[in-house]
Amino acid sequence: MEHTEPPVHAEMPRSTPSAAGNPLLREGTLDYGLPELSQIRDEHWLPALEAGIEAQRTAVEDIAEDPAPAEVSTVLHPLGGSHQLLSRVERAFSCMFSVHATQARQEVQREVTARMAAHRDWLAMHGGLYRRLEALQSALARGETSATAEQHRMLQHVLEEARAAGAGLGETAQDQLRSLNLKLGAAETAYEQLQRREAEAHAVFFSDPAELEGLDAAETAAAQAAAREAGHTGGALLSLTLPVQQGPLERMTRRSARRRLHEASVSRGTLTDDDGRTTSQIGAHIAVLRARRSRLLGFEHHLDSVLPTRTAPDRDNIERMLETIVTGAVARLDAEIQTLRDAGVIEASDPGGPARLRPWDISFGIAALAKRQGSSDASTEMGSTPAGEQQQDVPLEQALGQVFAAAAQLYGITVVEREDLPSFAPGARSFEVFETSGDKHPGAGIGLFLLDLYARPSKSGGAWMNSFSVASTLTGSAPVVINALNITAPAGEEQTALGPSAMRTLFHEFGHALHGLLAEAEFEELSGTAVPRDNVEFPSQVNEIFQQLSAGLSAPGQQPTAQELWGKGFSTVEHAAAVVLDLAWHTLSVEEAEAAAADPEAFSVKALAAWGLDHPLVPPRYGIGFFKHIFAGSGYAAGYYSYLWARVLAADASEWYREQLAGKQGQQLSEAVAAAGSRVRRGLLARGNTRDPLESYRISFGRDPELGPLLRQLGLAES
Repeated sequence: MEHTEPPVHAEMPRSTPSAAGNPLLREGTLDYGLPELSQIRDEHWLPALEAGIEAQRTAVEDIAEDPAPAEVSTVLHPLGGSHQLLSRVERAFSCMFSVHATQARQEVQREVTARMAAHRDWLAMHGGLYRRLEALQSALARGETSATAEQHRMLQHVLEEARAAGAGLGETAQDQLRSLNLKLGAAETAYEQLQRREAEAHAVFFSDPAELEGLDAAETAAAQAAAREAGHTGGALLSLTLPVQQGPLERMTRRSARRRLHEASVSRGTLTDDDGRTTSQIGAHIAVLRARRSRLLGFEHHLDSVLPTRTAPDRDNIERMLETIVTGAVARLDAEIQTLRDAGVIEASDPGGPARLRPWDISFGIAALAKRQGSSDASTEMGSTPAGEQQQDVPLEQALGQVFAAAAQLYGITVVEREDLPSFAPGARSFEVFETSGDKHPGAGIGLFLLDLYARPSKSGGAWMNSFSVASTLTGSAPVVINALNITAPAGEEQTALGPSAMRTLFHEFGHALHGLLAEAEFEELSGTAVPRDNVEFPSQVNEIFQQLSAGLSAPGQQPTAQELWGKGFSTVEHAAAVVLDLAWHTLSVEEAEAAAADPEAFSVKALAAWGLDHPLVPPRYGIGFFKHIFAGSGYAAGYYSYLWARVLAADASEWYREQLAGKQGQQLSEAVAAAGSRVRRGLLARGNTRDPLESYRISFGRDPELGPLLRQLGLAES
């Protein structure tokens, strides 16, 4: 039975604050238009949002009724400038909510989601605007007016978005679509909020901190502090992160403790909301709504409805890539598990325990065996440690120095901390990014980079990049981007240090930030990271390879050693399994989705089995009960494959960099790094979606990407 959603649109206040009383209604007074965030109160958000919606609606009505011939200056430019206030408010709320979702902000979010869903429908289905856009397209085709290549792409982008949103439907169908979109928005919000609550509810309490044996002193102290904050008089508390494999599992030597943490992670999806629904049930309901929406738009399923705005040409291409990766990864995983059994890692860690491997043993065993690199069994299996590989945790300031230094070498920028700017979240830091002048000192300012490193109960899980504003010559806005991670804050006088995984994440997310900071675009809609979803992860994954450059290697992207490939079967299988789940839920007809929703967990198991990924020891990276990427919003729905799709590009680009820098040292290497980085910055990062990203790839790297380099990086093919 379909769940009836509660009302999602409350009455608006009869009056809204003036610009003097609401800081969101005036342009930011800080550098680069950053708003005075400390002055914003929760009651400011909705009136400011409604003012932004009204401003855009007025502008769109003017465009639609304009009797002047359809030209860029009468259609595209006023449309591109119509959302300045709305974008400022929506972006600010998105940034602030993700890092500090208080109960009051969660209430605001429900309203923001509902109102924006209704407004986007109004905008996309506005008949007068659609006719003006089509008129401009016809005038350009007939040569009656002109446009730049970017303006042509903007027009194509807006028309594709409008058609995908139902602009070509009849009035009755559009009404049905609006109703579906409201239900979807409410369900996605409900999923996100329940998933957040469940992560807190499933935090694992250990009455005796000794159970955390294997964690370092800082981790144990942080867990003890978390327990105190949660109201316990003693003990230690481990919070859950989004992925199924919790980081501490790699180091916790007590099997019983690992088991408790692992089982808490995989059991998510059982907590119910006020309507008695679990996240698994809400996620399945979302899949049904998306299937209905796709049918209304004339598509077989949700994947088909979003492919027109992606770079992947069709489902077959996605599945061929996935099949090649899955086949090799499963074989590699089997070999890794056999190595763990042969090495007796688990027995050595817990002599009293059973010898049979369990799911909570795998990440621990892989990490433990990697540490044995000096012994004969490990060196035979994995080889010696490659030069330049990170061996110890890196102090935070050194880690930031490496990230910024690599970007400086590649892209000619300088990053300077701005302690005078107010923090947008507790403990967050602000940096200004400059062009580097000839004498290595800061030149022209580019934008702001804001960094929020530490986990807090009110913060979304995982790591991400977001923007308060993006680069646009039309609106005159400059980039103000944030990176958010979830590193455990050090306790007492301890200093923050980043392990290999956190370092990789730091480089990855700064790659997203660079994509936004280095953007050059006329329209905000095409700027920086506004590329197709299956292309957006590419620049961030490329930036990961420059961790090697910052560590002093002669060149990034070297062929992986056996040591570096150890564990790739495990990590690739759990990732591919999540991709399969996403595709399975979003390639269903309405009837199939309704049947699957009757038992979401059973459907998920069946979907994994069809690909040979129902592994008893390695669950998917995300289950339906905690798959925030695809159920807490529509951006990655039917698009989790994007990470693998983008890795194909990143691996190919890595080999290109290695080719460019091979054999060079000293000043010659520095010059080659700068030349390669400049080429990629101008040809790809700066261009964003102002042209086809694959065309930008060809221009920057001189070739089409191939799958082979990724297979070699994952150890799934011969070098």
